[in-house]
Amino acid sequence: MLNFDELEKGFTEEEAIAEARRCLKCKNPLCVRGCPIENRIPQIVQAIEERDYRKAIDIINENSNLAIICARVCPHNDQCEGACVLGRKGEPIKISKLERFLAEKEMELALNRLRGKVAVIGSGPAGLSVAAILAKLNYRVTIFEAQQKAGGVLRYGIPEYRLPFHVVDKQIEIVRNLGVRLETGVVIGEDLTLDQLFAMGYQAIFIGTGTGLSRKLGVEGESLNGAMQAIYFLETVSLIRDGSLPDRPYPVQKGDRVLVVGAGNVAVDAARTALRLGAATVNAVDIVPEAERRAGDKEFGEALHEGVNFTFNTSIVKILGDRKVEGAVLQEFVRKPNGRESVIVPVPGTEREITCDKVIVAIGQKPFARIVSTTTGIKTNDKGYVITSTEPFYGMTTREGVFAAGDVVHEPQTVILAMREGRKVAEAIDAWVQERTLKAI
Repeated sequence: MLNFDELEKGFTEEEAIAEARRCLKCKNPLCVRGCPIENRIPQIVQAIEERDYRKAIDIINENSNLAIICARVCPHNDQCEGACVLGRKGEPIKISKLERFLAEKEMELALNRLRGKVAVIGSGPAGLSVAAILAKLNYRVTIFEAQQKAGGVLRYGIPEYRLPFHVVDKQIEIVRNLGVRLETGVVIGEDLTLDQLFAMGYQAIFIGTGTGLSRKLGVEGESLNGAMQAIYFLETVSLIRDGSLPDRPYPVQKGDRVLVVGAGNVAVDAARTALRLGAATVNAVDIVPEAERRAGDKEFGEALHEGVNFTFNTSIVKILGDRKVEGAVLQEFVRKPNGRESVIVPVPGTEREITCDKVIVAIGQKPFARIVSTTTGIKTNDKGYVITSTEPFYGMTTREGVFAAGDVVHEPQTVILAMREGRKVAEAIDAWVQERTLKAI
């Protein structure tokens, strides 16, 4: 029987390190002179000795694109190995076999091709940032989005007059062109769990689901028809406008008298959207003083210009009506010192009734619990936000391999901050996956 099996076997990792330790680290390395392409052999050997294979591979790739071939067919005895000073009285460093070891290690690590497989949950600014950065680093990335269209808060939380749908679509297309796979209509925690994603071969998972669960007022009448959360209101308007809910009427109709509770960015977006839907009046109340409002100056000023009326140090204490909203009871509030801090308390005798048809509540959001409740090992704080670390891997949750960033980790912030967090977490995911890959080989 003909036998064309390769005769010489390569080094094991232990053998390669032992061989690298034989190097004398010459001040004037003759092996480099003996190499036709002047590979930095001493630095390569040193990196092998230190088990820094990525560094060694990077050095050898500076001059050689065919290391796995050269290691086998180059006349090393007449070149680098022939010039090694150890060969004068014994055996020279087996540079060819060290080169082969690195070339095969490169194939195992796939450093120049696929570095790993990562799942991204949520296609908002944090998720898109993580996916794009990892795709550029040659990761195979899949985004799982619960809605039928991608974009997250960019599509369903920011009104179209501020961020048109076609702009969001262009950005998503840019990310997809990087090779990112997009799975819409998949609810993680219901359709798939994190454990199932790991079983599917994903080495790391990023949670960027934002804060889709609105905080309730906790007042009488909050369940009446016409009382709604701002997140629901903005999302419904976007779904109707992009054609996803063609038969659904807008939640605010022409001529409605609207009361918005809150004066943050979401509240201002809801108030201005209500005006665009034809509301007769839009009044907004906030329990804090005007100096403490959370809305940006630009958005607040534009809302005033468009006709939104703001009343501060005031909030709603009861929603009036039988089956649907007919009015509300407002009351003034004041901040008072309480030890080292202060508390906001109602002012007795300041209650007053107003007439309204719709109440839109925008007093904050918190994350859904469906992901953390269907897996093990992920801790949250008392407000429901996912707990993450900064060291050694930025953004890693209390379960190894699961990362999170953006509004799911802290109070809702701006798009640019979510993108910044996404970049830092993407770099941490890369470091995590590569460390695990090296340990596994």
